[in-house]
Amino acid sequence: MKSKYAYSSTELEDIKKKLLSGETFYKLANFYSLFGDSTRLRIISLLFEHELCVNDIATILDMSQSAVSHQLAVLRKQDIVDYYRKGKQVLYNLSDNHIKDLFKTGLEHTSEKDEEIYKDKKKQGF
Repeated sequence: MKSKYAYSSTELEDIKKKLLSGETFYKLANFYSLFGDSTRLRIISLLFEHELCVNDIATILDMSQSAVSHQLAVLRKQDIVDYYRKGKQVLYNLSDNHIKDLFKTGLEHTSEKDEEIYKDKKKQGF
């Protein structure tokens, strides 16, 4: 890779032309910000292999149903989770495998230099 001083102005313009738009970066940052909340990450981890209703999530996480519902609404708005009705229950699940991949990649990255996270990851079978 060339040093930053080795590029001509023409080469820099070519590099700049390939840069994503500001709007794309804004939307991408907004998407990734969803993973910056530990409660939402806990919900994502629960939905990794289980379909759960709000009450079950609230019970497992020892949270109020309204707090869980609020976080699920945030996740739904960004297509992180889906839901469907089964009788009187509304069940939630992860919208696709991309979310699983992002979660697993983040967990893998953080566990490389953190023994506590590594042990926790192994406990969960990741």
